[in-house]
Amino acid sequence: MKYLWLLPALLLFNASYAQWTRVQQLPSSNIFCLFHNDAVFLAGGTNVVYISSNKGQTWTTSAPLPGFSPVTSIVSNLIVYKGEWYLSGIRKNQIFKTSDSGLHWQSVNAGMDTAASVTDFCTFNGNLFASTEGSAAQAIYTLDPVSKDHWIPFSNGLSGISSNLNAIIATSTSMVAGATANGLYDYLAPHSTDWEERFLLNQISPTEAVYDMTVSGDSLFLAGKTGKFYMSTDGGLNWRLIGGRLVSGATFLANAEQALISSRYIFDGVSNTTEFYYLRKDSLTEFPHRFSTVAGHFTWKIDIVGGALWDASDGGLFFMPLSNLPGITEFDEGNGNVLLPLRFLSVNTACTGSGVRIAWKTAEEQGSIRFVIERSNDSVHWNEIGSQPAAGGKADETSYTFTDSQPLQFAYYRIAEHSIDGKIHYSVLSRSNCMVQSAFNAWPNPAKDQVYLRIPSGTASMATIRLYNSNGALVKIKELKLQIGINLVDVDLHLLPGGIYSVNVSAEGAATKTMQIVKH
Repeated sequence: MKYLWLLPALLLFNASYAQWTRVQQLPSSNIFCLFHNDAVFLAGGTNVVYISSNKGQTWTTSAPLPGFSPVTSIVSNLIVYKGEWYLSGIRKNQIFKTSDSGLHWQSVNAGMDTAASVTDFCTFNGNLFASTEGSAAQAIYTLDPVSKDHWIPFSNGLSGISSNLNAIIATSTSMVAGATANGLYDYLAPHSTDWEERFLLNQISPTEAVYDMTVSGDSLFLAGKTGKFYMSTDGGLNWRLIGGRLVSGATFLANAEQALISSRYIFDGVSNTTEFYYLRKDSLTEFPHRFSTVAGHFTWKIDIVGGALWDASDGGLFFMPLSNLPGITEFDEGNGNVLLPLRFLSVNTACTGSGVRIAWKTAEEQGSIRFVIERSNDSVHWNEIGSQPAAGGKADETSYTFTDSQPLQFAYYRIAEHSIDGKIHYSVLSRSNCMVQSAFNAWPNPAKDQVYLRIPSGTASMATIRLYNSNGALVKIKELKLQIGINLVDVDLHLLPGGIYSVNVSAEGAATKTMQIVKH
């Protein structure tokens, strides 16, 4: 390998904090992707990977990739998995790994659809996953964790609308993949192997797509094609808008401790320009602050490594010390979720005889005035249903409860903390699992050979249907998985004698429902 020393060359631009340094010994041409962990910092170029083991101070270069054209072969994604490096090219079936830090490369595309191109990698629960585009059959794959040389489809629950995915990311409990149109994203719930196809803000948006995502503890940030920014504090199940909208062609994200940093591409019909912004996490409702503008420049990816913001671009690899930005430092993985003046430790709902009980715990309440309880039937439009004063000035754990005495059949709840400085900070969402008794129904009743049950559910969970005769003896049992919304379930009665029966439905986290049916 050729040893490459980083020789700084300061580039000055006409914008505040716009002091960038180019890594001169790397080529002043396309650097397409970045990846880092505690041990290594990687940058993908054309046909090679550039490597730093000291957070960007010095660099080496890998062996060329076998079969890659030295002119057109783009290293588009990089990741380290179980000590080996994996990369994908922009073309179909270009996946390679190395076990010796780039001295030798091995093709590992077996099992993947020949029409698929990898768009992103992530690791989750000890496994490596890849999102793809171009394949109508499978959208997401996982690497065989034993042999690590072929791919296994992991697309249960996905339809053809998820055939083109642009990004995939994981929290400690869930995984999210973002599509190239319609505001579509795919959500993998904790302990599940089936994906759920969902839409940002719970509505189809034909012009919206996912450009990039980044994770901050278990909070997620997403940059959309329309220039909007989204945030999820429940592992990607639901999203809300943050910041202001930037008219954008391509936006990429990096996570700092106190702020979300983004690059924004602009094309004026003649040349490219990239603008850089930060959005502070304690002011997520404000418009992002622009801190640098670079004319004649296109950014492919940004990252934060070694106390610096890195810019992989069409002009090479650049960096800017984070000390140039006011009070913004590198993200500390040990600090958990997004930093807020107030910390919500938990928010939970439970069914009671008097309604839905909402309980929440907080810490570090300095500056809190009151808590507003908000409810929604779609997690987008919210209504205030009550409020409580804050305990005030407490740094230790504080518990609160509120009961919604007139609950909806299915509802989301969140807590809005109002601070003395006029700012509002929201908790994660909690979904009510309580079912309205009148919504549970059976027909026809009386029945002959078959009865249909209408079972509403506020969550995806396992349920058990039990049928008892008039003497209280259990005569039939059936288990099934309930989906969110209305579930229609058939129960076979043709082997049972005529009479009066009691049908009982119990589900995880929900009140048990019972009613009588009559069989002719």
